[in-house]
Amino acid sequence: MIQFKSLQGLSTLVLGLGLAGSNFMVINLLGSNNSIPSLNHLATTDNSSSQMRYIKNKDGAIEISMSHNMNDPKLSLHTSESSSPSWGGKTKTTYIHKELLPHSPSNSLTADYIACIKNKGSAESQGEIVGGALITATPASGFLSNLPVVGWLANSIATRKAATAGKNIASSFVDC
Repeated sequence: MIQFKSLQGLSTLVLGLGLAGSNFMVINLLGSNNSIPSLNHLATTDNSSSQMRYIKNKDGAIEISMSHNMNDPKLSLHTSESSSPSWGGKTKTTYIHKELLPHSPSNSLTADYIACIKNKGSAESQGEIVGGALITATPASGFLSNLPVVGWLANSIATRKAATAGKNIASSFVDC
């Protein structure tokens, strides 16, 4: 059994273990990479379609293919290919895929739609300000910023997440 002659030795050991543990935790969080995108974040409407395919190769690599069509079936797909010389005598091939509307939309916006766009932008910015202010006003912000080694990062991530949540909530109130 380890005996300490002073409280300073025990506190040094506890703080040292906490610092080493927090470093291992950060390395573990940075090392775990979830590279598969979530289907929940694909923006769709009533007349749009999204499709995502995951294919695992023999060597273990994951190949992801995604197709997303807005205003389906009113889109026309156009592809083009161009080649240009590159470094070391190689040829660089550029593939361009465009989704175009076959009809010509009108360029005039109505006054109501412009007002709606302004209101939505205003709501998003105000929601972001309120969300960021709410997290900094709570005791959670002080607790996160006082964490050893990663406190500044944890506090800024929490503030950013709260601001984004406030922006999303506020923008849901204005429907254009």
